[in-house]
Amino acid sequence: LRRKDMFKQVMKKIGVIVLALTLLILDLTLLGAFPLLTQDGKFSLVEQIGYGVWALGSLAIFIVIAYRFKLLSLKEINWRRLVAIASLNLVIFFLGDLLGYFVGQLTHNAAMENQAALNKIFIHVPFYLYLVVAGFIIPIMEEIIFRGLLAKVLFGKYFKTGLVISSLLFMAGHSAFTPQTIVVYGIMSAGLAITYYKTKHIEYSMGVHILNNSIAVLLSLFV
Repeated sequence: LRRKDMFKQVMKKIGVIVLALTLLILDLTLLGAFPLLTQDGKFSLVEQIGYGVWALGSLAIFIVIAYRFKLLSLKEINWRRLVAIASLNLVIFFLGDLLGYFVGQLTHNAAMENQAALNKIFIHVPFYLYLVVAGFIIPIMEEIIFRGLLAKVLFGKYFKTGLVISSLLFMAGHSAFTPQTIVVYGIMSAGLAITYYKTKHIEYSMGVHILNNSIAVLLSLFV
């Protein structure tokens, strides 16, 4: 009976993870699909409002799931510590990007397929919507899925193992299959995992992820 109950609990957790992944994929898919379904290829005001409601609704579901599994506790966050941790990680990520660039040049494979795919998705999306979704909503969802549900909830007392496996899945989800992307996303996923492991609060890795993505979105204006 105990094994049966444990099996049910594991399957329930996997079901929640599948639901969360489905919502994340739908968020990105719908954002790219809306403009393609119109004649002028642009995001109409009605579509912007509709997608905004959908995205916020998806985020609300993620927040409820996170609180349901006791992943969030904003009252215990030290905001100065968060800024310090985020700043340190951003420096490391920048150095990782540089290292990845040189590795890409040495291996004659400098393509960043994940970034290229995102640019293609968001090319017809209003910038404010791009910033909110890619810079804020998606990082929160990814942290809840990979560091929260996968590493902590599913693996439980095998948290360290969960962080390693979830980091590898995070890299795979960002198409990190070339030397350059393995370096870039490997350093990023390791930084996020270590942040969560050391602080014991997913809000810190969320903060790092949000700041990193938001800066990347803002920099895309000049690239």
